[in-house]
Formats: sequence, C-alpha cells, structure tokens
Amino acid sequence: MASIITGLFKSQTQARKISEDLEQAGFASEDFIIYLQDKNVSKEVKTSIWQSFFRDQTKLEDDSLVVSVRVRTLECEQKTYRIFEANGVIRSHFFENIRFRDAMSLQFLKRIVSLRAKSQIARTPEVRHHEKANGMNAEVTFGKT
Repeated sequence: MASIITGLFKSQTQARKISEDLEQAGFASEDFIIYLQDKNVSKEVKTSIWQSFFRDQTKLEDDSLVVSVRVRTLECEQKTYRIFEANGVIRSHFFENIRFRDAMSLQFLKRIVSLRAKSQIARTPEVRHHEKANGMNAEVTFGKT
C-alpha cells in the first residue's frame, strides 16, 4: 500500500500544467489522478461537496480541480508538495496506507475523510457538579441599595 496526497486547485485549466510538472518530476501517469468533471457544476454545489469532503470552509471557484498523487517515499512526498505549492494548491491532505485503485473513487476518499474527521473529534469529559450549595447570604439585596 502507498500513501496519497490530494490537493485542491483553483481551476481545471491547471490540469495540463500539473500533469506535466508531475511527469517531469519522475511520476508515471499511473501515479496520479486528475479528477475532471465533464458537466458544469455550480460553485455552490462544488463548495458544499468540498466542505463535506474535507471539513473545511474553503470557498471554491466554478471550475476547481482535485488531484491525487501516489507517493511511496519521502522524496516523492516532498516533490509532490513542491509541485502543488508551485501550482497554487488551495488545500492538500495526506492519506497513508490506501490502495491507489481505491483512490480513483471520490466516494471512497470521502468516506476515509469522514472517518478521519470523526476520529479526531475530541471526546468531552463527563462534567459533574457536586458542589455544596451555600444558599443565599447577607450580601444579597433585593433592589435595595
């Protein structure tokens, strides 16, 4: 199993440049996925999907792009982050021990992100108040000054 870095970019027009940068850095075309959409999806729907998917409040443009890259070594991981930064990544996420063929499904990644988000919610400790009540004392005045 490998690790995957997923990044959100501003526009689908960046797909070719990101693809070329990844290939020049030594990644095979089988090592990355560019999720393109054939039909127009409204800005509100994309933003809603992204917020649900990654649990952040980033507002998306109309033609935003998501790219996933399989990384097997620390060097590949660093190259990916450099390429993402050079292409203006808005947000990126690192997933460990995921089969790359599973990452081809955005639904699968969405499920993984959801599970991760749920596991990171801190459990609030049980609150118990067992203080002795003192009642009212002489300092309480009812409208008298």
